[in-house]
Amino acid sequence: MSSPAPAPACGPPVLPGALSPLTADLVRGPRHTAVVLAASRAGVYLGVGDRVLPVLTSDAFALPGAVRLGQPSGEVRLGARPGDIAVVGAGAIRLPTVVVRGVRTWRPARVPATCATDRGDLAHVCTVLRAPLAGGDDWLTAGVARAVRDADPREAVTALVGRGPGLTPSGDDALAGALLVRRSLGRGPRPGAPDPLLDAVRARAWATTAVSAALLQAAADGFATGEVVDLVTAVGRGDAARARSALPAVLAIGHTSGRDLVAGVSAAFEALTSSERVAV
Repeated sequence: MSSPAPAPACGPPVLPGALSPLTADLVRGPRHTAVVLAASRAGVYLGVGDRVLPVLTSDAFALPGAVRLGQPSGEVRLGARPGDIAVVGAGAIRLPTVVVRGVRTWRPARVPATCATDRGDLAHVCTVLRAPLAGGDDWLTAGVARAVRDADPREAVTALVGRGPGLTPSGDDALAGALLVRRSLGRGPRPGAPDPLLDAVRARAWATTAVSAALLQAAADGFATGEVVDLVTAVGRGDAARARSALPAVLAIGHTSGRDLVAGVSAAFEALTSSERVAV
């Protein structure tokens, strides 16, 4: 008599994921309860204590702290809704209907701390950045210019952080662009020195979403999606041709996030290089 066939394994499906060095400690560390902050076809955003852990499909924009899946959004369903409880740690992310296991790492894109000493054609870069911003961005550009120029940027930052709808409000997207440009031009503070702009942004983090606050912190450290890093690196080098070719991919990010980010890049770049440029 033959032995009965073994019962099929029970449990949710397991998906492999690639961890970012910015958040790998959350996945590899002890288990913690997490809450789903937001969810879409492209993935979920988990709140783990005071940090945010995105879990995104392969066709989503590669946010710097994300766990990246190998499948596109059309082939995977994470089955999570805002408010759902997950467990993060011990090498995996346990969502209500699926487990994501960290099997490798990936390297998020980062803007060089100083892109170049030869700035190239700064005036033409300004022209390229202004081109897609006709109308509606005056409050963003004026606010960002004040934030990067003022010795005390708290008032300007207060007027920007959390202003606008969505998971990443317009004012935050513009500030993220400004933080990245400041790094690319080597205009940030020296290591260990005070940073009034970043301090002001952190002090207002309560006024925006947890997801946006995490992306602002990443931008302060030079991290962003590859598309944004390509644009900001070109801008920092004064490479107008490369900046022009990088613009469409950035403008395609979100409903308005890409445009708002470009508004911040443009305003910060003009404010920080005003004494170096010549008229075109």
